[in-house]
Formats: sequence, C-alpha cells, structure tokens
Amino acid sequence: MTQAREQGPPAAQRRDEAGGAGEFRWDVPSGAWWWSDALYELLGYQPGTVPASMELFLQHKDPADRARVDMVIDRCREDGGPFSCYHHILDAHGTRKTVVAVGRGDRDDSRTVTIHGFLVDVTAGSRADTTLALESALVHRAAIDQVKGMVMLTHQLDADAAFDLLVGHSMITNTKLTAIVTTVLDRVAHREATEVVTRADLDALLADI
Repeated sequence: MTQAREQGPPAAQRRDEAGGAGEFRWDVPSGAWWWSDALYELLGYQPGTVPASMELFLQHKDPADRARVDMVIDRCREDGGPFSCYHHILDAHGTRKTVVAVGRGDRDDSRTVTIHGFLVDVTAGSRADTTLALESALVHRAAIDQVKGMVMLTHQLDADAAFDLLVGHSMITNTKLTAIVTTVLDRVAHREATEVVTRADLDALLADI
C-alpha cells in the first residue's frame, strides 16, 4: 500500500529548513509512507508528484549498495531501534549521490510499528564547507580518526565512507562533528573494557547525541 503526500509534522519542516535533510516515515503494518519535500527533491522529484512508497524508495538505491540497504531495513523492521547506513542513490535524473540514512524503528510489545528517519546528501560537493572546517580542526583529528575507525570496523566501511557517515550525522543533527566524536569516546570509555562495541551499539550512541 502506498500513501499520497501529506503535510509533515512541524518538527520535520524545521529539520528540513535547518539541515536540508530529507525525512521519511514508514507505517510498517499498513505499508504507508510519507516523504518530506526535501526528500522528494533529493530523489529528483517535485514534491508530491509521485506517491511515496517502499518500491520507489528502493528503486533509487545504487544496485551495488542494495544488499547493504536491505540488511539495514530488515534488521530495523525485525528488531527496531536506531540505524545508520552509508550508501549511494541514483535520482530521477540519473545523478549518483552519496547519502547517509539515519533513524530508528519504534516498536510496540511485539513488532516494529513505525520506522522514521532522515536522508542527507554527503556527496563531496555538498559537504565541501563542512569537510574543510572539520579538517582545519587539527586538535580534534585524533578523536575523529578514533571514532572513524570504530565506524569502519562496525559498519564495514572504508575510511572515506566512515567519515561521510559521521558527517551525515553532524549535518542531520546540526551538531559539530567534534562534539559527536567527543561524546562517543566519552560514553565508550565508561563501558566495561571487555565489552565489544557492535554496530547496534554505535548506532544507538550516535542516535542519542
């Protein structure tokens, strides 16, 4: 089942205006989807000109990344909780973009009922100013590299993709990357030394910032 475009919540509108992140909401039991205007535009459409749906959402994923995206969706639908995923899309005009999806699945007693998240463009040109500012903060480089290494290990990404995922979180939450990595390292430091940080653990840490 698909859902025609409807008016998004005020919080979604504020997030779009602040960070340019496209927002989506999936009512899992009914199959209904909602996309913000910014998500329509990120996918190459005029807002509301096509119905939002799972099929169309997945159609724009780069085939090379489809297995990774499917894994994240399946796990969130099964278990709920926070998620993040670095991947590529092909918009309606055939333009390839690098994006980061961040969100969470909300459950009732027995199943995931809603998956809500944001999709942000971190293609090199789109994040040039952010990257420049971050790379100039040399005093924080070691912390950034440490958390980037954690992302590489838990999400099975290379260095550039791991950095893009962190930049995506920074852009979506309007939080400086240095603040994100400092918070992550502080919280990891308070865990048991023998406790392994998993992908789910790191997604939960990032979602809580």
